[in-house]
Amino acid sequence: MGSMQAALLALLLLGQWSSGTTSFSGSSSSSTFNQLQRQRVAHWFRDSNDVKDKILELQCLARCGGEPTISEREQCLDQCIQDLLLGPRAGSCPKIGRQTRLRLSCLDNCQYDHECPEVQKCCASSCGPMCVEPLGVRNNTQLPPIPKILYFKRSRGHGVELKIESSLLVYYFHVEVRSHIGRHFAPRKLGPWQWQKVEKIMEENIGHSKHTYVFFHMRPGRWYEVRVAAVNALGFRGYSQHSDAFPSSGNPKPPKAPNDSQIVAKQFDGRYMNVKLVWCPSKSNLPVEKYKISWSLYVNSAEASMITLDTYVKDTHQFEIKKLLPNSSYYIQVQAISYIGSRRLKSDKRSLLFNTTIHSLEPFAPLQCSGSGYKRRYHHIGSISSSSSTERLATTAAAVGLNEVSPRTTEAESAYEVRFRLNRKYGMIVQILGFQPHKEKVYELCPQETNCEQREFRAIRAKRDPLEFSKLKYNTTYVLRVPRSSPNSVLDDSRNVFTFTTPKCENFRRSFSKQQIKCND
Repeated sequence: MGSMQAALLALLLLGQWSSGTTSFSGSSSSSTFNQLQRQRVAHWFRDSNDVKDKILELQCLARCGGEPTISEREQCLDQCIQDLLLGPRAGSCPKIGRQTRLRLSCLDNCQYDHECPEVQKCCASSCGPMCVEPLGVRNNTQLPPIPKILYFKRSRGHGVELKIESSLLVYYFHVEVRSHIGRHFAPRKLGPWQWQKVEKIMEENIGHSKHTYVFFHMRPGRWYEVRVAAVNALGFRGYSQHSDAFPSSGNPKPPKAPNDSQIVAKQFDGRYMNVKLVWCPSKSNLPVEKYKISWSLYVNSAEASMITLDTYVKDTHQFEIKKLLPNSSYYIQVQAISYIGSRRLKSDKRSLLFNTTIHSLEPFAPLQCSGSGYKRRYHHIGSISSSSSTERLATTAAAVGLNEVSPRTTEAESAYEVRFRLNRKYGMIVQILGFQPHKEKVYELCPQETNCEQREFRAIRAKRDPLEFSKLKYNTTYVLRVPRSSPNSVLDDSRNVFTFTTPKCENFRRSFSKQQIKCND
């Protein structure tokens, strides 16, 4: 289940919990509350890029397109989204025999059909509800036939044009792509299928079929495969056969230089000075593999001679520069580096001049990281308040004697998302999403009240997304954070501190009324 739909289902369940535990004065208040909940669900849903959410969106557009006014159409869409998220899909569940059951994993259980991939349904089995291929979907005449990709051709720039053959019925097209970076095609490197926004060029009727021409832009330096589905108000039969793999035209450009960089903390030990450098992520068509950090000391201003040191860092946008001479001028540069095959692409350098005076740092403004590459939108349940984040930062700084200045704005955004599901064997499962699989950082998770002194979950290596935890307590606030590398380290990755609260047991049990859940904690 994708991260956005998890948030949607959690929001719906939270709305059900709230309606069961809170009493409202009069029906008008309850109606207003329910309307606000629907609006929040619809808003989150339409911002989602999850492929299953996009198909549901098309179903609702097909169902509500005939409403006469905008307000009635919006109300219809809101209700449709909730109905489809929690309702059944087309088709019927097969009888799961013993031979089929052996190939199923009891840990991959589900609650709603929408949690299952493609057209699968959530069906009962001896080891709990499972996602299986339904009966009566592929030949369902109420659903549009599966379209066929007749050909594709690349156009100028990074565009590609598809010709799709389909029936004359009324429906929407849903296009998905998957790709990988490289000069040569390797099927094992292909990523997951993702929704692709397309532009319709033209449409023509040929006998009993219809030919549709669509266009979309590719990202350079990649190999692509495409597949298509036809969706109406009742759903879809499945996807077309994916296209042959084809490369995007043109060569990728080098990444752009970071928009901003700053020194945000410094520490003087009586002989040397350690400083903390932060910078904005670079925008790039290819993943930024590493950053090169260089710092140069002016040893003779008259002759402009310098002593330069450099290093490389991965998967971070901050670095601790150690053993700088006090009361000296340093020229600090940051450069992003990407790779396409064996070819290295380097950005321009972002530079700053820093004087290592022993005086306190002046208050600094937040990094000016404009553009979608940095100010991403994160949907999550539970977040850190600005006051608690500031208190943690101040406490840590005092503990190691840092001259660290808080930025002028303390509002924190979290890149993580939490969802809760039921497992027949382990009870409540907490899933935390938002980790990059290639980072492989070590995190710790603990109740907020213990401040991680008991080290319940100390060594958590985030090799994949999501992280899953069992045996967590109900109605408890937990903290997920990156441990400090050493007691004297200047680095404190406070951006990766995240709090969330598990639901009350009675509320969690109410959302899984068909299951027997004991509330002993």
